[in-house]
Amino acid sequence: MGVFLLAAGLVLFLLPLTIAGSMEDEWRSTSIITMLVVGVACLAAFGLAERFVVPVPFLPWHLLASRTVIGACLIDACYQVAYYCWSDYYSSYLQVVYGTSISTAGYIGNIFDVVSGCWLLIVGLLIKKTCRYRWLLYFSVPLYMLGVGLMIYFRNPHWSVGYPILCQIFIAFGGGTMIIVQQVAVEAASDHNHVASALAFLNCFGSAGGAIGSSISGAIWTNTLPGALQRRLPESALPDWESIYDDLEVQLSYERGSDVRNAISLAYADAQTKMLIAGTCVMSLSLVWMFLVRDIKLTKQQTKGILF
Repeated sequence: MGVFLLAAGLVLFLLPLTIAGSMEDEWRSTSIITMLVVGVACLAAFGLAERFVVPVPFLPWHLLASRTVIGACLIDACYQVAYYCWSDYYSSYLQVVYGTSISTAGYIGNIFDVVSGCWLLIVGLLIKKTCRYRWLLYFSVPLYMLGVGLMIYFRNPHWSVGYPILCQIFIAFGGGTMIIVQQVAVEAASDHNHVASALAFLNCFGSAGGAIGSSISGAIWTNTLPGALQRRLPESALPDWESIYDDLEVQLSYERGSDVRNAISLAYADAQTKMLIAGTCVMSLSLVWMFLVRDIKLTKQQTKGILF
């Protein structure tokens, strides 16, 4: 029953966020509101069922109420919200504002995967040597916020594209570290029989955070860019503002340095600024959540034959 309520709650909560995230009027729809309310009710019922009803819970109550598990899940949720607040439109932003090609924009967008993948080997070694993990949050959370905050400063087209690349490197170091620390914290707080369930529960928070972040991003985009274009475009291009808003190819068709392209770039910067501010504000909550995570000492006890 618990797993069914959790799955139903996540579907009913995440689906309307995906549907309505980029559509201004969809939030007023009765079906969207109903799905959100029922989804939240199912998630609340999951916690109550796990505590009082099911004989064999998906996740024992002592883990659901564990400050370490709660802290790690909240950090993951905030991280995903903060990331998806700005990342969905980042590729088009790079092409329009900095004039990068689509392939270069893709390379910049993949910096996180490349850098964090290599860096996590070092993080794993540090955790192995110290048998501790919470101390890594003390620099990774502020470093991630620094990377996102600097992107606000370097949002305008007069900066070199090298500065956003530097920000992506900071974000990769901070975000990659947070991801592995969250997983280690949840595993350390769990008994062997419930490691998989605890990691799945952590992933649920991350998925919910990603959906919320994408919805915030879509809402900011649809409510900011059209008005910014109408304010900034020269009189000669105002009749075409809708086609400019709807089509990236139309935006890129204007020569860099022209009045129209500069106006489009500044409108993009307006929208990107609000997305980044939203992400930074959400991520700042993790400065509190990281102190919920207990610094459990990782022992060297052999677990072979216990887990498998």
